[in-house]
Amino acid sequence: MKQILRWMTVIGLTVGGLGAVESPVAAVLRADAARCEAMMKGDGPALAALMSDGLRFVHSDGRVELKADYVKNMLAGDTEYAGVKTLDVQALEPAPGVVVLIGAQEMRKRLGATWSGVKLRYLAVWRNEGGTWRMFAWQSMRPAGNSVVPR
Repeated sequence: MKQILRWMTVIGLTVGGLGAVESPVAAVLRADAARCEAMMKGDGPALAALMSDGLRFVHSDGRVELKADYVKNMLAGDTEYAGVKTLDVQALEPAPGVVVLIGAQEMRKRLGATWSGVKLRYLAVWRNEGGTWRMFAWQSMRPAGNSVVPR
């Protein structure tokens, strides 16, 4: 029965008939768009609501922050984001209640008084926590070029 209900959710059916049930991937993509919007607005409460209490945020420079530090640093006033674009997103659902996004982001970022363009590749893990999708893990890196694979 559980598998049948899961299958019905995937194709957009409900037990009562046809309905508009949002797929996990669609819900996570919507939540991730809200995360980017909250970053650009500097909206700490909205950002905190989208982050799991167990968040591990690995920055492109290798720093690791927990949720409290990440949100606090976002609100400190020395960092600002503009024009965040998410590109080439692949969404995977490896288990019920877990969605993994792999993609790229381009943005303008201000650190102190200096604005710069940033291009990242990232992996984000989202988890359904009591009916709310929250980011559980993030890891990003700045692409440096092509890898060479030995023969």
